[in-house]
Amino acid sequence: MIKAEHSPLWRKILTWYFSRSLRKTFYRCLVKGEKHMLPWHLDKKHDEPAIPLIVYCSHGGWWDAALAIAITNGRLAVESYGMMEEKQLKKYRFFAKVGMFSVHRSNARSAIKSLKYASELIKDSRKVLWMFPQGELIHQELRPIQAYTGMANMVGMLGRAWCVPVAIRYDFLYEQQPEAWLSIGEPELITAEAFPDKFSMTEHFRIRLTELMDEVRADVMENRKTGYEVFLQGKTSVEKRWDSVRGME
Repeated sequence: MIKAEHSPLWRKILTWYFSRSLRKTFYRCLVKGEKHMLPWHLDKKHDEPAIPLIVYCSHGGWWDAALAIAITNGRLAVESYGMMEEKQLKKYRFFAKVGMFSVHRSNARSAIKSLKYASELIKDSRKVLWMFPQGELIHQELRPIQAYTGMANMVGMLGRAWCVPVAIRYDFLYEQQPEAWLSIGEPELITAEAFPDKFSMTEHFRIRLTELMDEVRADVMENRKTGYEVFLQGKTSVEKRWDSVRGME
């Protein structure tokens, strides 16, 4: 398998590249709930025991990974990792420099090997692991969502982990370009003993992620930005630039 190897230089390069790409594609990218990630900030001093954080994220668009890289490295400043199909990681090896490691999702033995590697990588630390429990790109409106047991297996290997849902949504509103909305839920400390089996734990994660996805959908539909902050600003629409020239703002 291809292992992760963080490079400060490549983190800066890819954070700049994806942030630039997001600005060119979206009118703006909004985030809510950043405070929930503060305990895992690289510069924060701690007195309590080190416990890793698993981020389980919705997967409704191609830009999900780019947003995760941009916000993790450019905004939240945490040491994060994630899985990537080995075929793709071989083509784009530079992703290993920002914490990506390989997995064969279709091969159960290989998938377990990747999970064991991840558990050894983040155990008893304040590192962050991003996971997409849906396993593949699924339209953001599809309900009920499906979740695979990989995350529950990971918690079982770790014994305990903080787990936080993240919902990402893309929508067109009042601009020519779409907006990206990202909401970080409240972390909860999950132990392997708290659930009778991995399926009940997976169902718990599925329900929490669905609730957060539905909450973000309601925020977008009502244009409710309370608690959200702009972390990437794109181009102003032609209409507003024209209004500005005409003094009609």
